Amino acid sequence: MKPAGSPHSGFAVNGVREAFLRSVHLLTKPNPVERRHNIWFQVEAKAERSSNLIRTAYVLVWVLSTGAHSPGNPYWSNVANLGVGGFWLAWCIGYQWYLLRRPYRKPFKYVSTTVDMVVITAMLFLYQYVAGPAYALKVPTFFNYFCCLGLAAMRYRLHLAVYGGVAASISYLGMCLYFWFKYHFPTGNGLEHTTTEKISLAYIGFNLIYIIVFTMLIYFLVYNVKRLVNVRVREGEAALKAKERAAIAANVAHEIKNPLEGIYGAAQILKEEGKGSAKFIEMILKDSVRLNGVVQQFLQFSRPFQVRMGDFDLVEAVSGFCREQASLSGDGAVRFASDGQATPVHADQEGLRQIMLNLFQNARRYQPGDMPVGVSVRGSGGYAELVIEDDGEGISEANREKVFDPFFTTSSKGTGLGLAISRKIAREMGGDLYFEPKEPGARFVLALKSGQPSNLAQTTETHA
Repeated sequence: MKPAGSPHSGFAVNGVREAFLRSVHLLTKPNPVERRHNIWFQVEAKAERSSNLIRTAYVLVWVLSTGAHSPGNPYWSNVANLGVGGFWLAWCIGYQWYLLRRPYRKPFKYVSTTVDMVVITAMLFLYQYVAGPAYALKVPTFFNYFCCLGLAAMRYRLHLAVYGGVAASISYLGMCLYFWFKYHFPTGNGLEHTTTEKISLAYIGFNLIYIIVFTMLIYFLVYNVKRLVNVRVREGEAALKAKERAAIAANVAHEIKNPLEGIYGAAQILKEEGKGSAKFIEMILKDSVRLNGVVQQFLQFSRPFQVRMGDFDLVEAVSGFCREQASLSGDGAVRFASDGQATPVHADQEGLRQIMLNLFQNARRYQPGDMPVGVSVRGSGGYAELVIEDDGEGISEANREKVFDPFFTTSSKGTGLGLAISRKIAREMGGDLYFEPKEPGARFVLALKSGQPSNLAQTTETHA
């Protein structure tokens, strides 16, 4: 006998799971004709097959449990339960067989939902001949309405959710009114409803309210799911367009890079040999260097950033960067602020430096006069934030949603890739880069995951 935790038990579980998934795939596989339609139609067709498969399993379990309770019990072994239940099961199996051999059509979902409501109402209606009309209104078979409304929700169609709810409400209310006018039941309270032949109108009213409320819940569920799907579709389309633009930019950059290096090398030789106009040669060299920088940005945007994560002190890294920029641009070029405490982060130091350089250069470009660029570090929950801000004209409200879009820029000298590259690196490090409104000026915040102080202390001790 093999132990429960042996590898063979895991193989057995995986085998059962794979067999189950294969069976589900075979029972819900699309018809080849459906592939000619759009993706939404194909999803709807698969949802119809999947929901009917679940319906079949539900009805099968219901019929089996009813059959298990039926021997010697007339309230279970009757045409309302076993007869209509058997018909419902046969319908579900036949419908699944039909769906596997015929292409899906949009009216199918309304037909299957209508059959559900008719079958459930027929069960309740036939109880008057088994246990009396009063018992037909008291039996909790109406819960089947809820299950079938849930099956309608699986098709993710707003109209179908409303149709199912209206059909259930009309069916249940119509049956109750038929019984009421035919048999003239005496009314009573909740206790009398349970123990006597009297009917509580509140009980029937609450059942109807439950169906209506459940329909509303399903409607808003389907609405929110469809809205979420549409958001994901738009995000996917935007990501695909960005990827296509990046691929085009990379191809163009590769085509430009080789002749550009040749132009720069030829101009350098002319300069060294003293041939040609020194003014024009200098212009060629200068523009070649600038164009090479643009090409490098295109290539950087199109390639994935290779992150090398580690724990380090953000305050130390940022203060070192600020000292470096102050030595290059002047002591008044940057103003750094922090609480002086170590702020461990888990990130890539080279990626952090690229982001800081892009944000600092942007801020310097728009900072008026000799005012310093503001750089600060702050803590925020499980994240540490680096803030770089300027006091320039800022970003208009219309452009704030597009500021991180590739190739979007308001500067004649920019490529519109600096912020896009910075956000890309930040997200590949597990953080994010976002814009905060500021008047006047612009403020960009880089959020990084907090690191482990113990690792930071160990690293600091090692360097010491």
